[in-house]
Amino acid sequence: MAQMHVTLKASLKEGDFYWVTDVTADSEDEAVVAAENKFLSVVETLSEWEFTDFEVT
Repeated sequence: MAQMHVTLKASLKEGDFYWVTDVTADSEDEAVVAAENKFLSVVETLSEWEFTDFEVT
């Protein structure tokens, strides 16, 4: 297994949402699934959150 840096992008009606995380996986496909599962587990436990970084162009 290798440590992989994964960026997922969801194109929503009003903009794009990115999830960037590190996972351990045997392949890129497994890394994507692991990143999706990690996102879902984090979102389920959040009671509140905020953006901490931004870029305006």
